[in-house]
Amino acid sequence: MKQMKENMDNYVWKNIKNLEELENTRMSAMKKFLSDYEKGKAEGRYIFHELPNKLPYEADYFDIGLSSHFLLMYTALGFEFHIASMTEMLRVCKEIRIFPIVDLDANKTHLIKNIIDYFQKDYKVEIVKTEYEFQKGDNKLLIIRK
Repeated sequence: MKQMKENMDNYVWKNIKNLEELENTRMSAMKKFLSDYEKGKAEGRYIFHELPNKLPYEADYFDIGLSSHFLLMYTALGFEFHIASMTEMLRVCKEIRIFPIVDLDANKTHLIKNIIDYFQKDYKVEIVKTEYEFQKGDNKLLIIRK
C-alpha cells in the first residue's frame, strides 16, 4: 500500500475510489480465500504449481486459462520464462488470456511484440481493449487461441 500511495498518479480511481477502498477490497478477497483454502485444498480445488513446469492435466483439459497481473507484467523473469509458461498453459487450455499487457511501471511491456511474433505462427493472437482499467494504460488483454 505504501508503493501504491507513492504511485497514485499511475492509477485510474474510477471502479476503486481511493487507497482505503483498495486496501479493504484486497483484504476482503484475501480473507475470503484464506477461509476457503483448507477446504478447497482437501476438495482438490487448489493445487500448488509453479509455471513453467508441466501442469497435472491432459491436453485441452480447460477451455480458458487466465493470467492476471503476472505474465508479461514481471519482465525481469525474461522472455523464455514467459514463452515456456504460456506454452504450458496452451497445452492444457484451448485459449489463454493475459491481463494486463503492461509492466510494473504501467508501461507497455517490451515483451509483447516478441510474444505475439512467437505465438502467431501456430495460434490466433489478438489484443482486445477491455472496459476495466486500473493502472493507466492497462486496459488491454492478450488472447491466444488454438
